[in-house]
Amino acid sequence: MSVSGTCYCGAVKVTCTGEPKVCAVCHCRSCAKWGSINLATLYPCEQVKVEGELVEYTNPPPEGKPKFSNRKTCAKCHGNVLNDHPDTMGVTDVVSGILETEFKPAMHINYAEATWKVNDDLPKFADMPAEMGGSGQMLDNAGNPVAARSEERRVGKECRSRW
Repeated sequence: MSVSGTCYCGAVKVTCTGEPKVCAVCHCRSCAKWGSINLATLYPCEQVKVEGELVEYTNPPPEGKPKFSNRKTCAKCHGNVLNDHPDTMGVTDVVSGILETEFKPAMHINYAEATWKVNDDLPKFADMPAEMGGSGQMLDNAGNPVAARSEERRVGKECRSRW
């Protein structure tokens, strides 16, 4: 399977092969500041091919912490294209809106930082599922801690099989 897409002006093309590790709605403040919200489609780094010139911006990590992400935009239109996480998760987060495919999220991540709440049936993780290096703490639609339901356990198993 292969899916591709381009930035706003078309100068950068991204092609992803295989299945993504996960699709998620990220509510972290970093993503919010970068582009309001991130509909994240996470692929192993080696499954993402980029054609065209990108500009990279990386916030320096706190002392003693690994660099978490390398945010990349089109050099021409400055449209958001991808966010590499090679040092922490070994994945590339392709901005889902540029891909020519339907976005089907499996979960919400970093929901504890959400600036807007969502009333849907998707699992909501305070940070990340344990399989992705997070605490695995679940939240309800309002952002309150809850015990994991069977659906979250299923999503956790799915993450383990892909991670």
